[in-house]
Amino acid sequence: MWRTVLAVSESPPTSAMPVVPVVPGLIGLAVLAHGGFATVYRATQTSVQREVAVKVENRTLESEKDQRRFLREARAAGRMSSHPHVVDLFDVGVTPDGHPYMIMELCDGTYADRMKDDPLSAAETRDVGAKIADALADAHALGILHRDVKPANLLITRFGEPALADFGLAVLTETRESSITLELTPAYAAPEMFHQGRPVPESDVYALSATLYALMRGRPPRWQEGHNPTLMSLVDMFAEPVPDLPNVPAELTALLRRGMANDPAVRPSAAELRDELDGVVRDPDPTMIMRPMVSFGSSRVPPAPRVSAEDEPTQPSSRPFPPI
Repeated sequence: MWRTVLAVSESPPTSAMPVVPVVPGLIGLAVLAHGGFATVYRATQTSVQREVAVKVENRTLESEKDQRRFLREARAAGRMSSHPHVVDLFDVGVTPDGHPYMIMELCDGTYADRMKDDPLSAAETRDVGAKIADALADAHALGILHRDVKPANLLITRFGEPALADFGLAVLTETRESSITLELTPAYAAPEMFHQGRPVPESDVYALSATLYALMRGRPPRWQEGHNPTLMSLVDMFAEPVPDLPNVPAELTALLRRGMANDPAVRPSAAELRDELDGVVRDPDPTMIMRPMVSFGSSRVPPAPRVSAEDEPTQPSSRPFPPI
């Protein structure tokens, strides 16, 4: 049985700011973000003289279960960090007083901050969405679920590229623990997460679709401005339609609605969502294909083939093959 713990607001719990920890190899730690479960610091890594972000758990590794959870997080993040749209993980460890930490790439901001003052256009949303969907497709192929995709976990690198952060809730799908507690953001959580259901890859697709919708709207789907619903009313909101957005093409809204379908079986996979956001159409016959041009600078997995009606041969050629 999976036990789900949901907080209605994204605001972190009120608590005293922690004492700045001692992390081997880092100096000049300054708080970037503080939450109920971890604190993120900006620091300098002395060995290579670069600025980094270090996430330090507020709790200590006092039990074997805590140790397993941290190792799972570190391994999941480590396996994913080579993807160009996942925040790089440089090192992990435990402070002298028992707090686990992860040293990561320092980014310039989050899309949660961006959408408050400058919501994304449809074109930019497609680009960001395709890149993050590609990261999720890679994670799912490795057997990893993110489980907390939201604007605050979409970071902006110093190159202006989106990068998925915080695989702190990531779980290898082959894990068979009897009880796992999830701390999720309900504004972007799929319906199955409210019914003690086991998360599936399509749960990440729901969260990404809801996130992309929010990036254009400035707030989560179905939420009214300035109003955070209760958990009970939030569950009821799944029956409400997702409204159209001004200046957003109908086909993009329809795709995100499908990604937010209440039934996980109706949602596209992360790879399918990536391809549709990219405008790539799969051909039913993979033996007759033409690949579209991919712009230089794209770091995503090559898109699926595209074939138009005029590209399909009507008769087999009778000309002989040229000599070798």
